[in-house]
Amino acid sequence: MTTPDKKIAIVGAGVFGLSTALHLARNGYRDVTVYDYQPYDQNAYSPFDGCDAASADVNKIYRCSYGDETEYQDLAFSGRPIWLEWNAAIASTPADKLPRGLTPSTKLFEDCGFMRISSDAVMSDYDKHCISELEKVGLKHHQHVLTDVEDMERLWGKEGNWRPKVAAFAAFTEGKRDGFMDTSAGLTYADKSCTWARYLCEKAGVKFVLGPLKGKFDQLVVDTSTGGKVVRGLKTADGKTHPADVVIAAAGGWTPSIVPEVSGALETTAGSVVTIQLPSHRKDLWDKYSPKNFPVFAYGLTGHESPEYGGFYGFPRTPEGKIKIGYRGRKWTNYQSQAATGRRLSVPKTKYTADPQVNLPLKAITNLKAVIAEMFPDLTAVGITDTRMCWYTDSIDNNFLIDYVPGYDDTLFVASGGSGHGFKFLPVLGKHVVNALEKKNDQFTPLWRWRTAKPGEHANGLEEGEFGGRNLADLEMATEADWKFPNTVERSKL
Repeated sequence: MTTPDKKIAIVGAGVFGLSTALHLARNGYRDVTVYDYQPYDQNAYSPFDGCDAASADVNKIYRCSYGDETEYQDLAFSGRPIWLEWNAAIASTPADKLPRGLTPSTKLFEDCGFMRISSDAVMSDYDKHCISELEKVGLKHHQHVLTDVEDMERLWGKEGNWRPKVAAFAAFTEGKRDGFMDTSAGLTYADKSCTWARYLCEKAGVKFVLGPLKGKFDQLVVDTSTGGKVVRGLKTADGKTHPADVVIAAAGGWTPSIVPEVSGALETTAGSVVTIQLPSHRKDLWDKYSPKNFPVFAYGLTGHESPEYGGFYGFPRTPEGKIKIGYRGRKWTNYQSQAATGRRLSVPKTKYTADPQVNLPLKAITNLKAVIAEMFPDLTAVGITDTRMCWYTDSIDNNFLIDYVPGYDDTLFVASGGSGHGFKFLPVLGKHVVNALEKKNDQFTPLWRWRTAKPGEHANGLEEGEFGGRNLADLEMATEADWKFPNTVERSKL
C-alpha cells in the first residue's frame, strides 16, 4: 500500500498522469515527480508542435450519458462543476500569471451540447439506456429526443442557442434518423486543459522532468536480490537513475511497451481523425460551425459496438477555425518487436515517431469523406487539410486499468486503459487513482482492478492480435491525393 511518505514517480504527463499527480499532492504526498519525453513546458501540449499523446489534442468530447454504465455517468457529472470552476479561475487570472499557451479568454470546457444521431429511424438501445438511466436519477431534463415533440419544445425554451444546433443536422436526420440532444455535454479543449492541470500540479508541489532525453523513460530499475521483483525507480534516456518507492505507468499508448505485463488487458490502438481548416474569408462557415451555433455530434456510436460503417464523431470549430471529425468504427494497431524482450506489441506510430506515419488507412479516410459529404456538403469544397492517428490504450472491456501490477510487491502501478473516453475525467480521476494506490475501495476501484482476457472470449479486439486485419503493416494507406472529395463518395466496406 502506498502512503504519503513514499517517493512517487509517474511516467506520462497526459490526463491519467496529471490527474494522479494533482490528487496525490492534494492528499499530502510531498515527493511526486512526473517524467515525460515531451517538453510540455515549452510546446504547451500542442499537437502541431511535436506532441503525439492522445491527451495532446485540440478537443475531446465531454459527455455524462453512458448507457447502463452508470459509474462513468456519475464520474462525469462529479467533474462538471470543476470544469466550470477552472474556466472561471483562468478568466480571473492576469495574463502574466498564466502558463504558456493560456490567456484569460481561454476556455477549457465548452457546454455547447452533444447531438447523438442513430444509424436509422429507430433510436439505438444504447441511446435508450442513456436516457432511461439519467431519468432514474432525475437528470432527464438534459436530454431532448429529436422525434419527441414535447422534448423539443422543452429544448426551445431553454437558455442557449439550440435551434441552429439542431438545424445543422436537419437535412441528415429528418425522417431518416432518430437521436437526442444532450444539453449537459459539450467539449473540452484538451491541450489547454493539460497545460492548466500541469500548472495546478506545479503550484501544488509536483515536480516535472520533461524533455527528449532527461524526461524520456528508458527502463525500470528492478531489484531481484530478495528472490522477487521490487521496482526501485527508473532510468531515463540521458542515463540517469531516479530512485522511487512506487513507479506509476500512466503513459497512454506507450504503457504496454513500458509494462509488458498489461498486454493481456490493454492494447494500443488508434482512431482516425481528419481536420478541416476553415478559410478566414468564409464568415458563413465560421458562424455556422462555431460552438455558439453547432454542437459536438456522434453518428452511429452505440456504446462498445458500432454498425459496420458507424462510429463517427465531430466538433464545432476551434477558435482557430479547425473542425475535427473522427472515425472509431474500426481501430488500428501497429505491432512491433520489443528490443528488450522480442515480444510483439502494438505501439504508437505517429507523424512524430522515429518511423513516421503521416496518413490514415485508406478505408478510414474513404469512410470519413463519405460521411462528411453526406452530413456537411458545404465542407467538401474546403476539403481535408490534415490527418492524425490518435493512439489510445483500449482495455478488454473499455473500463480503465488502475491497479498494482502483480508480482512487484506493490512498487509498480498502472493507470491506463483510457479506451478513448478518459479525458473528460481529468479533474476527478486522480482522486480514485489515489484510493486504488492506498487500497481504499470506492465506487470505481473494483471496476478498474487488474484483470486479463480469458482465451477465446471477446476482448474489445485484443483477441484478434496482430493478424486480425487491423495492423498498419497489412493495410493500404492513403496519400494526400486521397483527401480530395470526388463528386460522389461511397463508404468503404471493411
